[in-house]
Amino acid sequence: MDIMFIVYHDINTEARSQEILNCAQRLGNTYLVSYSKPYYNGKFKSLLTGNKKNYFTFVINSIKYIKKIKPDIIILHDFFTSIFIPWILLKKNRPFIIYDSSELYIDKKPNNFKERLALFFLVKIFEKHFLKFADIIISANIERAQIMKNFYKLKEMPIIFDNIHRIDDIYNEAECISKFDKYFNEDTFTILYAGGISKERMTYQLADSIGALGEKFGLIIIGSATNKELKEFNDFIKKKNYKNIKYLGFVSRAELKYLLNKAHVSVSAFSQNTVNNKFCASGKVYESLFEGTPILTSENPPLKRLCEDYGVGISTNDFKRGILELKNNYELYKKNVHNFILQINYDERINVLANKLQNKIKTIL
Repeated sequence: MDIMFIVYHDINTEARSQEILNCAQRLGNTYLVSYSKPYYNGKFKSLLTGNKKNYFTFVINSIKYIKKIKPDIIILHDFFTSIFIPWILLKKNRPFIIYDSSELYIDKKPNNFKERLALFFLVKIFEKHFLKFADIIISANIERAQIMKNFYKLKEMPIIFDNIHRIDDIYNEAECISKFDKYFNEDTFTILYAGGISKERMTYQLADSIGALGEKFGLIIIGSATNKELKEFNDFIKKKNYKNIKYLGFVSRAELKYLLNKAHVSVSAFSQNTVNNKFCASGKVYESLFEGTPILTSENPPLKRLCEDYGVGISTNDFKRGILELKNNYELYKKNVHNFILQINYDERINVLANKLQNKIKTIL
């Protein structure tokens, strides 16, 4: 079979898209349609929609590739590609449609006019009215699957494919020691947060909690921040007179792996102001757990379920209490993380998804 995977993401930085591409190659002869070309090789052909992230060009050229290749199966990734569903449905002997949903923007508040237009057309119209006509739908966790079934009036539950990510990049130990070890101290319980500076991701609440705990605790923040966000955050830290909080900016995935190994705890925190945030499907928690590092999370249902079912961390919006609980029972949480990771057959995940898709395709076709 000819499989076409259409994705409006940079395939080199989006782990879930890479996994879906990997899965597609197990189903048949695969074509990747995107504005970005993978840095890595595989059993697929890359078809570029343009060398820039131009959405109009992406849509037009994707349609051209569909007409040219005439694939048996089209895999669409997220709401940016929902625009293709009604067009595909009109085709005689149309391709089989698989839709992978990693974002759930059904109630997202737009930040500007351009985003408002995109969300209105792609989410409010195309995804809401046409998603139910896709042959197979994939969701990022069980909570999202249940919401999607009700909201989109689906006939059955989506297939679950969790964002379980592991960092396999190899770091240069000498370089990492030189660059980062000055931020760690044997007498300090160090918490790592990889969400950048964002009020929506509760960076300020986290900083307030750890700042108040004093010099025996430390917070290292990595990730993106605009100049404005960084200035506001620095002003906040200075006003509070916190000395135990450091922002290191962007780091590579290999460096993140090193930092996760050095830290005692890593944090995954989201506000609960939208469905997408409340029922987050964060891969960062698994990146931490694969490095043997317990997690501190906000009380979002998927994160709370992970912590309570497996004892791999604390889920609470009282970050100060959570950090003290982790520190006081640290060896127990480390042991639970070790036992949890032993249960995950990471390398078999893609095969399991491919088999589910194949079995489903057989029953429908």
